[in-house]
Order: sequence, then C-alpha cells, then structure tokens
Amino acid sequence: MKTLIIVDHPHYDLSVVNRRWLDEVRKYPEDCQVHNLQSSYPRSSIDVANEHALIDHADALVLQFPIYWYNCPPMMKSWMDGVLSPGWAYGGAHHLENKPVALAVTCGSSAEAYSREGSNGHTLEEFLNSFIQSFKRVRADFRGIYAFYGAAPVDGSKPNATELAASARNYVDFLHSLIGKAPAAVAAKV
Repeated sequence: MKTLIIVDHPHYDLSVVNRRWLDEVRKYPEDCQVHNLQSSYPRSSIDVANEHALIDHADALVLQFPIYWYNCPPMMKSWMDGVLSPGWAYGGAHHLENKPVALAVTCGSSAEAYSREGSNGHTLEEFLNSFIQSFKRVRADFRGIYAFYGAAPVDGSKPNATELAASARNYVDFLHSLIGKAPAAVAAKV
C-alpha cells in the first residue's frame, strides 16, 4: 500500500513547511512516494502518460502545494487539466474511482484569516472547492485537507520549530490513514 504525493512548489528551495513535511515523509519510503512536478518537469511540459501510470500504481493520491493567490501554483493547475482527462479520469474510464485522495496545503496567513470574518473572507475549503468538486466528478474518495497555517508569518519570522515538527509527524499520520495504516508513532511502538 503506497500513497503518491504530487508536489508543486514554485520556490521549493525557499520553502520551510513543505520541505519539512517531505523530509518527514521520506522516512517512510515503503508507504509514500514523493513526485515533485518542478524537478520532474523543469520545462513545465507534463508527461500525462507517466502521471497516469504513477497514479494507477498508487493506492492513494495527495496533491501538496502552497496556497498561491488563493489557488494552487500554475504547474499544479496544468497537471489537473492534463491528467484528469476524458477517457481516463471520467467519460469512459474512471481510474480514480474509489481511490482515496486528499489535499495537503500550506497557507501563508493564519487560520483566522481563512474564515468568513477573517481578512480572506472565505474558508480554506471554499477556496479549494474546485479541487473537491473535481475529485467528486472523477468518483475519487475525497478524504480531506491537511493544512498548515502561518507558513509565512507577517513579521517575517519562520514558523515555530516545535509546531512545524508536530505538523510534519501529523502529516505522516494523515498519509498513513489514507491507506489504512496505523499512525507512525503507534506503528513504531508495535
């Protein structure tokens, strides 16, 4: 059982949270496969057949990215447009049918900002509704959003190291839950 994590971060080398998450995920190569779109396709031309094969061989799928102008980065949008194609994802074949899928996103703003009363005026789920509806359209089993808020604190500091480490461990637990495995901390004690 393996979860495929499709990552898009236009400035991955500057990332704090996304990189820390993936550092933790890479400790579990038997359970998780990381596929970075930026390093796999430096010219931004996505190999749809390759992406289809990766998904077909995975038991679960997670799209990981920073919130980028209240959406995903451009390459992730291109990935969605090309990979969720008719005849493969819907309209004939349904390769994602019943496959657990989820989103893992980092938000520069605080959780309070992602509320109707907050500065963004909408919840994170509302901003990501196009993904949720797309997953429903292709009959995938949408399992939710794993989020980190405050990835870019307004004072210019880095996120709290303790909070970041806990978030990374919890992310691995979230990924394990997609394929029915016990949380990493519990599995390590067994």
